Amino acid sequence: MKKFLHFIIAALIVVPMVATAHGPSRQQVKETITINASPEKVWAMVKDFGAIDKWHPAVASVEMKDEKTRVLTLGSEGSPTITEELQKVDDEKMMLIYKIKDMSVVKTITFNSKDTPYFTLPVATYKSWMTVKAVDGGSEVQWKSKFYRSFMDNPPVPEGQSDSDAVDTITAVITSGLENLKVVLEK
Repeated sequence: MKKFLHFIIAALIVVPMVATAHGPSRQQVKETITINASPEKVWAMVKDFGAIDKWHPAVASVEMKDEKTRVLTLGSEGSPTITEELQKVDDEKMMLIYKIKDMSVVKTITFNSKDTPYFTLPVATYKSWMTVKAVDGGSEVQWKSKFYRSFMDNPPVPEGQSDSDAVDTITAVITSGLENLKVVLEK
């Protein structure tokens, strides 16, 4: 009985320590917008993988490396880049899936005695789904992304690299993109 009590006490001490000592957890952002344009017109713009610079305000230019790989150059300081790979285009479902393959490092800091890179976006293992569907004489565009924060070690986390920083950044990227897509298509 005494050994059993020791085991229970040890478990009560260890389990909370293990639960708080973990790296990042998978995050998700999902935003939708209604656009006063036909689904066919909206889908034609969304599925053109090499033309996101025509509607996303953060993208200064796009270079297609091949038919499924694009390099986005952003209009922010230092012209950081993001390399994305098209995974699927489904015209019937009006769905596009892509993932981030690589990003430029915008700066490196020393954190907990080791060099820590800050990438173009504070995310890792990023994948997105964009869908278009007909609604009330127009279209609804949904943009959903799943990802981890880029800082993969256990807490503490450097400034700008937390789960909430990653969610806030991706929310801003998606929202600004959808809002400008609406503006462009409703002209």
